[in-house]
Amino acid sequence: MRRVRILAISIIISLLVLTVSINAQEISSTNNEVKITTKNDYLSIEETIILEGTSEDFIELIGFWIQDNAQDVEISINNQNLQYDKTNNLYTINLTELEIKENSQPTIKIDYNIDKDSDYYKKELIRNISSLKITFDGKILQTITNLISGTALNVYLYQVQTLETSFNWYLIIVIIVLFILLIIVLINSRRKPKKSKTKKGIIESEELLKTKKTLLMSLLKDIEKQHRSKEISDDTYHKLKENYKNEAVETMKKLEDTTSKVK
Repeated sequence: MRRVRILAISIIISLLVLTVSINAQEISSTNNEVKITTKNDYLSIEETIILEGTSEDFIELIGFWIQDNAQDVEISINNQNLQYDKTNNLYTINLTELEIKENSQPTIKIDYNIDKDSDYYKKELIRNISSLKITFDGKILQTITNLISGTALNVYLYQVQTLETSFNWYLIIVIIVLFILLIIVLINSRRKPKKSKTKKGIIESEELLKTKKTLLMSLLKDIEKQHRSKEISDDTYHKLKENYKNEAVETMKKLEDTTSKVK
């Protein structure tokens, strides 16, 4: 029992010394990019890290935190594969022989796989990070700046897909409503007497354009709202806004022409 306690204490002390050695170098990261890709039976994760230091000293030990159950872990620096030591979630590398300076901004790449059923990407930071971008199958999950050492991240992988899918259904419903309104107006215009055909057609066209304008303005406001709350990505937001803004402007021009004809 005494030997077990001594061994446990030794391990804890070793971890503390290792952590202090890693942090003492005052190395941070400028840009971190995490790409998560769905494969047949697993999720592939590729992390790109650009280190940043202010000293001319060579980097001795460097460490990285990788989530549980990571498989096929590969770590490289400036495209050179490295051997690492693993203690729980901490992967450490001795770079003494490579003579890499702290201020040389070396690029680290970490590749590994996790179970396909995983719902979260997890990371505990052991150095400060200027910016971090996480994508899942090409869609941006998170873009975060100025993260400090000790921060724990739990990023849900399927949030963006769910929100954008529901938003797409909303767009489909709006388009269907507009289409139905157009059909109703066309049917009603054909049923009116010939004497009032021209005048009624103008009035009904004005009503349709006003309704269409209202729906489009409401849709643009909703797109803006969902973008501010980060429910849709920047790319989706700009495409939708440009499309429906142009359509709204065109509708307002037609409405002005129709109103002037009635007068």
